[in-house]
Amino acid sequence: MLPPPEELGRLLDDDLVVADVGARWGAADRWRSFGSRVKVVGFDPDEDECLRLAAAEPDVTYVPVALGPENRQAILYRTAEPACSSLYPPIADLVDQRPELHVIRPVGEEVVDLVTLDSWLDASPFAAVHVLKLDTQGSELGVLEGAERALAMVRLLEVEVELNPIYAGQPLFGDVDRFLRSRGFVLWRLGQLVHYGLPNVSSSSVVIPDRQFFDSHPVDIGGSGGQVYWAHAYFVADDMAHSITTPSRAEAVLDACTASAFGFADLALSRLLAAGVL
Repeated sequence: MLPPPEELGRLLDDDLVVADVGARWGAADRWRSFGSRVKVVGFDPDEDECLRLAAAEPDVTYVPVALGPENRQAILYRTAEPACSSLYPPIADLVDQRPELHVIRPVGEEVVDLVTLDSWLDASPFAAVHVLKLDTQGSELGVLEGAERALAMVRLLEVEVELNPIYAGQPLFGDVDRFLRSRGFVLWRLGQLVHYGLPNVSSSSVVIPDRQFFDSHPVDIGGSGGQVYWAHAYFVADDMAHSITTPSRAEAVLDACTASAFGFADLALSRLLAAGVL
């Protein structure tokens, strides 16, 4: 049986560092139960939002910067819902084609300074990033391109990916998947698939049956209508998924903490068993 988070956290030999890029909703909830060995850093270009979050979560380091592929200035396209603002402009007529996407209606632009994760990390007190969560409204690939050195130590990523474009010119899931696979990561799971209904037929007006398989066991799902637009993609280092080498105790505990934080108890347990921790 997998130990609870507080017990796993006590087994960590060194700090586990989490970078939450696009942390508008807060970054610490899933990590707090692992204890003080887990250090969380949240990034968001909205300085006021970072100040608000820092007051609510003083155990998290909030950094009011936008991350990107290089250190330079860029235009941030602000939208009706601030959380949907992006370095890519929203597709102009999508609001009319998919009514639920009214949140991306443009409301203005501003110039922001981009910083690479690598350059920020070089000047920070943190030696590495082990978990990378990206939710930057289409610019996730750019953040990864500016994190080449950081990725060498990353064990798990949660990346919001678009399967159909919401912003003009944005990279899609295939681009992110190709980039990460070429750097030693594999897709572990797709979750939270988001669908948007048509302008004359709401998604809730129909039932679309679906089925997923876990090993050979089918699980039927009663879904609704609409076109799939985005999801959360979870990537792990290839050696985590395929047990290429036997992990050390420290490596296994770190991997178990990262996997269990996202609910992947089987992966966490597998790493601990491979190292003889359990």
